[in-house]
Amino acid sequence: MNQSGTFLTSRTAEEVFDLLADPQRFAALLPDFESLSIQDASHFTLRIKIVIGQISGHANLDMELCAAEGPSRVEYRGQGIVAGSQLVFAMRFQLGSVGSGTHVSWQGEVSVDGMLAMMAGGVIDSMGRRNFEATVERLQDELLANRATVQDLPPASGPSS
Repeated sequence: MNQSGTFLTSRTAEEVFDLLADPQRFAALLPDFESLSIQDASHFTLRIKIVIGQISGHANLDMELCAAEGPSRVEYRGQGIVAGSQLVFAMRFQLGSVGSGTHVSWQGEVSVDGMLAMMAGGVIDSMGRRNFEATVERLQDELLANRATVQDLPPASGPSS
């Protein structure tokens, strides 16, 4: 299952890149995120919660930050086993400056092979779509929240002379 989309943010490409290229900050955007264990600068294990119909549990995905070409491109890939079936996850971001803001194009991919795919293929697709949409919503919220805290501060007033 593949899904993609675009959005504009008032944040600079460098600011968006810094958020996305940090595995700890990126992982926290995933709706089923539970924990993260860093192996090195580009490899980490992501623990997520899985609920597919009556099946619920946890999965550990071996993740890699495959591309971090600042400030224009970030790509993650991962794989793990869920209920005896192979799960593959990928998410890519292309960033482009537009005026003082950034155009963000994203693409997500999830696939499950094995018995789980045969039993719950349609559910997995709809769950994947919801999760990608939720991840992008969280990313947009994070970009807005950080911008608001900086831009909405009142101007400093010093002693008048």
